[in-house]
Amino acid sequence: MYTLKEKKFTPAVLSVVFFSLLTFLVVKQESWFVQLDSAIYHFNWKPSQLLTSIVDLVAKSATIVPIFVVSLIVSFILWRNKHKLLAVWLSSNVLIVSALGFILKQLVARQRPNVEQLAERTSYSFPSGHSLLAMCLACSMILILQTVYSKETKQYRFLKNALIVYVLLIGLSRIYLRVHYPSDVLAGFLLSYTWVNFSFVFLQRVYLNREFSTPIAKKKFIQRTILGTLTFLLLFVSGASFYGVTVFQKVQKTADKMYQPLNRKNKAAELGNSEPASFLLLGIANDSKRKTDFRANTIMVVTVNNQLKKTTITSIPRDAYVEIIGKDGVYDKINHAHSFGGDEMMINTVEHYLDIPINHYFVINMDGLAALSDAVGGVTVNNDFEFDAEGIHYPKGEQHLGGWETLQYARMRYEDPLGDYGRQKRQREVTIQLTKELTSIKSVFRYQELLNVIGENGQTDMTLDQMTLLMKNYQKALENIESYQMQGEGFTGDGYTGEEGISYQSISDEEKQKITTELKKQLNIKDQ
Repeated sequence: MYTLKEKKFTPAVLSVVFFSLLTFLVVKQESWFVQLDSAIYHFNWKPSQLLTSIVDLVAKSATIVPIFVVSLIVSFILWRNKHKLLAVWLSSNVLIVSALGFILKQLVARQRPNVEQLAERTSYSFPSGHSLLAMCLACSMILILQTVYSKETKQYRFLKNALIVYVLLIGLSRIYLRVHYPSDVLAGFLLSYTWVNFSFVFLQRVYLNREFSTPIAKKKFIQRTILGTLTFLLLFVSGASFYGVTVFQKVQKTADKMYQPLNRKNKAAELGNSEPASFLLLGIANDSKRKTDFRANTIMVVTVNNQLKKTTITSIPRDAYVEIIGKDGVYDKINHAHSFGGDEMMINTVEHYLDIPINHYFVINMDGLAALSDAVGGVTVNNDFEFDAEGIHYPKGEQHLGGWETLQYARMRYEDPLGDYGRQKRQREVTIQLTKELTSIKSVFRYQELLNVIGENGQTDMTLDQMTLLMKNYQKALENIESYQMQGEGFTGDGYTGEEGISYQSISDEEKQKITTELKKQLNIKDQ
């Protein structure tokens, strides 16, 4: 007979209110909250290597495998002692809060603290998964002890206090290791507390405090409850599977539409083996409103390296004066290579100029950039100075932009004191923000719109399998993006060096060598 007094929903309701408020502040990134949340990392402290190793070891006890194993052991003991529903409830709590935490991480997509971290991290920051799991196990076990044993013994009080201390240690360990903000840890605690208490009150009211006329009636109720739960899970999995198949078919159709292989000698990167890879990103100026030409106005070389856990985006000035490969020794603006010979000539020219292989390419036109920004709900940028473009006012500072606003923000150059280099900086900023939005789980909810935009405006030589491997195997590298700008000096062609009266950018040998060296380091290529 269970004797625990029936609990109220009030604590769980208050917990979910605080959790919602905390999530809102994290998503909105209010300046006062960000400063408060990161204040602890403003202190300069030198951690002991031994202490760090101990703290890291303690923290690893709160990952999904050890926590779930412990829950299964306790569940097995409960099952043997005729507490079957409590046994199922305990283990299911761990799985459910783990799934909730994962989904929320992808939706919020908060980056880890920008400090030197003392432990391995493989996902987003909010909420803390370790804190979430530790609180889930401890809170569930305390409620089970209170339910099964009517009297508080010394052993009970010791175990309860030990569980509370363990949860606090896990939370503090994540901050000590510099992999979470305090709000991440608190959010993990609140999310677990909310779920565990809501589900326990429901279990109490439906079963634990329910009176049965006979033992057979009690047994039948338990059987029906378990059978109903399994039926619900089966229907849920079946529905999710059908949805997944439908989405996959649409994704495959879009990938087939985008797929434009080139007849080139350089082989594709072994993405399945996580080897370093390079990509050429081209933004083509052929948007419908301005009726411009088909030159590559945005030229970026992207490298991903899982060993270095880093992605680099290097902008090449569109007016860079280089040899156009395939035009018999002709020198011209690098973006003219695309006008002369399309994607293939453009890739060959970049490869020859930087002395690196390009494994794959992506092309998107300017209509696509605006539509893509709209499809992900817009992007947040941090503008360096106030300006106006195409009738739109852009104040200095952080702001959220829609599709057409994003496009004009990325293409404006005449009011920029840095000219085209300022424009390239904003283009890299927009590219990074779009990458973060596209790799977050919230993009799943707009997948149809995203597929339509990408299919109509994008082109690549990557198959769907290759794109899947890129997203799956290079997550760590894609979380850490650095950008570079190739710098040159402007000159006007005189008919001998460049066409007379046309503006070009001359890239010095030293600048070119600096960029090439960095790219080769990313690609694990040794200079000959």
